Amino acid sequence: MVDVVSIADARQRGGLRMVSLAGVPSPWTEAAKGIFRVKGIDYVLARRDEDEAQDAAAQWVGNVGVPAVVYDNEMVRTGWAEILLLAERLAPGPALLPADPEQRALALGLGHEICGEMGLGWCQRLVMMGVSFGARPGEGFPRQIAEYLAPRYGWHDGADTIGKARVIELLAMFSRQLDGHEYVLNDTLSAVDIYLATFINLIRPLPDDLLPMPEMIRSAYTCVDEDIMAFCDARIRAHQERVYGRHLELPVRL
Repeated sequence: MVDVVSIADARQRGGLRMVSLAGVPSPWTEAAKGIFRVKGIDYVLARRDEDEAQDAAAQWVGNVGVPAVVYDNEMVRTGWAEILLLAERLAPGPALLPADPEQRALALGLGHEICGEMGLGWCQRLVMMGVSFGARPGEGFPRQIAEYLAPRYGWHDGADTIGKARVIELLAMFSRQLDGHEYVLNDTLSAVDIYLATFINLIRPLPDDLLPMPEMIRSAYTCVDEDIMAFCDARIRAHQERVYGRHLELPVRL
């Protein structure tokens, strides 16, 4: 079981610590948790106690958002690739990046197409903000949350339309990658599978008994766009269920 500690407690510890939010299935955070789990890496989750200052995490790691990963006295890591490469160093086995240079480059490229700027998560967030701002049907984030997220994702009028097109392109690509395969790369679990399975929760979250979350968050995460859902097809859905069922924590504890 992963320890959950206060920000102050985490700052006093060594080893691996990750700042996260309680109750919100941020796919970037859930992917990092999944990577640590598969590799058997011990870590603690750092969350602000009620008696701590609102900016307690920022006082420690800076205003970098979550997840923020700290290992001993090394630099704070917030990027998906930085966190993955740290995990690969701390626990080389089981490897979640291929040893072959071309396959490794492919894995990192696919990882970016899920986790990076204008990747699947980024673009689906743009779609979700379009819902929140009333441009699309569905139940989005409360407007104040969407307004907080908007500058972080480069929101502008029409950004949700651009995001939707990218989401569809990426879902189609990953469905092709999974044609006849259980995993994205060579039928062997890689970081790409963990990213894809966790980020699909932004479109089709696991059921509440497996991924309990506040109803407001579930409504915002549940995509009702028929065009997008047509591309979140049986291969994508089966892959998500397979990766969670075989490798990740169920039920998920947020």
